[in-house]
Amino acid sequence: APTWPDAAAGAALATLGRSDDLAELEEAGARLRSDPVLDAVLRNGISPVHVAGGRPSNVVPAEARAVCDVRTLPGEDVEALAARLRHAIGDDGVTVTVVEHGADAPPSPVDSELFDAIREAAGSLLPGVPVVPYLSTGATDNATLRRAGIPAYGLLPFPLAPDDERRMHGHDERVPLEALHLGVRLVHHIVRRVAAVEEG
Repeated sequence: APTWPDAAAGAALATLGRSDDLAELEEAGARLRSDPVLDAVLRNGISPVHVAGGRPSNVVPAEARAVCDVRTLPGEDVEALAARLRHAIGDDGVTVTVVEHGADAPPSPVDSELFDAIREAAGSLLPGVPVVPYLSTGATDNATLRRAGIPAYGLLPFPLAPDDERRMHGHDERVPLEALHLGVRLVHHIVRRVAAVEEG
């Protein structure tokens, strides 16, 4: 909470961590839901990525189909989420099918040599910037490594302004050169620190 750049969101996060008052909690939850990034990591997400139905423009289609990208919170079961969707839809003519899903992976520890190296590199290059675990909205290969017992951490090594963050994966995605230079130095520092530990 104290490290979040938006003071109001930080205060809401702190409230969730300390308060038992239902009205305070609801107000804090509403504040966090108004932030798209926080909203995406506080609940299961469902995004329709492909919708299709029929071909001719003058014929009512016999069926329609929607393919959705579902992002579940850690520990949430996608099959249970599908059952909740079926119940909410309440129409036997609508079929909800889980086509594919990944397997849950345990979180990486925050007391590993690699996490220490990340913390040390950030402390050296960005004094005062905290290094804390954070739930990402994106998917990476880290889950496969974590399932195999290998600590793995997602790291966005360069600072981005909110406008740059919003462009991520867009047609005008970009990273400021100063941020890229800092990111290269940060990753280099981490790799050298881990290699030195391995050699020692």
